[in-house]
Amino acid sequence: MGRFIIILLFVVFGYGSNILNVSYFPSNEKVDILFSLDEPFKGKITLIKKNDYKISNISFNRIEQKKFQNGLNVIISSFDKNSIELKISYPKELKIKASITAKGYGLRIRILGLKVISSNQPEYISNQTKIDNKIVENNFNVVNYIIVIIILIILIIILLIIKKKTLQKLPSELQKDNYKLLYQKFIDTKNRLVLIEVFDKRYLLLLGDKNNILLDNFSQNNQEELKDISSQNGFDTLLQEKFKEDEYIKKASELKEFE
Repeated sequence: MGRFIIILLFVVFGYGSNILNVSYFPSNEKVDILFSLDEPFKGKITLIKKNDYKISNISFNRIEQKKFQNGLNVIISSFDKNSIELKISYPKELKIKASITAKGYGLRIRILGLKVISSNQPEYISNQTKIDNKIVENNFNVVNYIIVIIILIILIIILLIIKKKTLQKLPSELQKDNYKLLYQKFIDTKNRLVLIEVFDKRYLLLLGDKNNILLDNFSQNNQEELKDISSQNGFDTLLQEKFKEDEYIKKASELKEFE
């Protein structure tokens, strides 16, 4: 019976606390490592070698590594069945300070002696970010400029094609460069009304997909009504007045047709 009690006490007290969680709290000159335990901590901390420590009566079932911006590298691993190893990698030798919480369920390891991060470093990162953003912005502006130029070129080509087709639809005597297109109005997608000027004479034409019709011509004597037309709205008003008269429409249908 006595031997059984001894074995039971060995099982209960022979193994230390288990680490449930590891939290890190970095600051400018130090880093705090907090071990959350399932049992109160009753072990001790021993220096193995420079920046390398053994913590007894505690167990950890995995390897954890944490790197910090100041160059500190912390590795926590199992040393044996009932202890862990806290290995600190840093260019110089550091000091640690250990403390436990009131009930012993937390072990805090404070690493001291870290190099203070220069305040210029964030400024450098900020300036570099601004430079990168400026480069991206400039590239974006160049791309937009190229896109606008391409669109303008396409529009010019389309206008040249329309002009060429319009010239092909005009009578042969009007296909030279001695005419001036004053105004035009689309009736539908295939037909439109145009007012052109050739040698001080003005012509009202209906240009269609299959044929072209001369609706009216205005000589020196009867083109007084056109002198006041100085805008597209004026041309639209003229068409509305003209096409209200049925006789004018009948007359236009009898005029010369250009194939």
